[in-house]
Amino acid sequence: MNLEQNELYTMIDEKFIDSFQGNHLTFMKKYYYKYYYDYCVFHHGKPLQESEFYRNMHRRRIKLYQLCCPYCRTILLFVHDTKMHGKDSCLNYCCNCGRTSTLKNIINQISRYKRFSYINSIGLKTIKEQNPEKEDWLIGYDCYQFELIELASIIEIIFRDYFEALIYISNYGIENEYIRKIIKMHTGNDFMNIEKANNNFKKAFNIDLKSHFEKGIWNDLLDIVNIRNMVVHNNGMVDNHFKSTKSYERTKKKINGDLFKLERADINKYLSSVIYAVTIISNLYLEYYYEHQSKVIANHYFNMYPSTNEIKLPSSEESENNS
Repeated sequence: MNLEQNELYTMIDEKFIDSFQGNHLTFMKKYYYKYYYDYCVFHHGKPLQESEFYRNMHRRRIKLYQLCCPYCRTILLFVHDTKMHGKDSCLNYCCNCGRTSTLKNIINQISRYKRFSYINSIGLKTIKEQNPEKEDWLIGYDCYQFELIELASIIEIIFRDYFEALIYISNYGIENEYIRKIIKMHTGNDFMNIEKANNNFKKAFNIDLKSHFEKGIWNDLLDIVNIRNMVVHNNGMVDNHFKSTKSYERTKKKINGDLFKLERADINKYLSSVIYAVTIISNLYLEYYYEHQSKVIANHYFNMYPSTNEIKLPSSEESENNS
């Protein structure tokens, strides 16, 4: 089975172990080695000594993968035995909620958009050949509007999904119905308004997304959403609400009577800005996620075994006999 790696699953190696500090480090090294040792004994294998186990971990036949799902709060440990399971890999989806990496979900949405856009371009080319006298923007009027609506949906997914993931990883271990209701409310309908979404990120995580964007890119995201609202709520006709936005000032040269003159060059520019946004927010998310991940994992297992004495490691004699 050919599997891809994402942030939900982390291979346990020296770098990952070093992310734990103090008592967490001592506890987790003890826990992971015991898990590995029990697996080897159960399968009639020969476990390494603990000191040897924590060297060159990425080269070992038997590797451990840690699941830490920010969506359903599932934390589980998996064994990957290359002799039994094939080449090195990691799992794609949370085994509990079925969700995958937020970035992968967004990439799938962009891929869907690009397929849709490709089909549009073929159709528009054919229509242009049959109607050479018509302007390109009029031929593609409806198609370009549909493409822009799809880009606006991707923007909403970017802000909503990353916010949801960060909320859960920040509040791991807190079972509170009120918090769940607040999460549901904010992740349900706030994120088509990206200025409001940015305020949510600032208040919840002290992350000012806007400060990480070039002004032109941020304005493109605002314009996509405002044009989308005009298309969806006023059938694409320029209305007073759109004229009251800063997007109108930036794009008024695109207005032809009551119609908004979208062209392929506009759509391509907006797509580039959306991809830029995905890159920026994904990097910020991963930085925050990995900063909190080790603490969340250690606390989870520590609550299972409040004392390291409850994790019974093999004696030196047992280790020697099984090696």
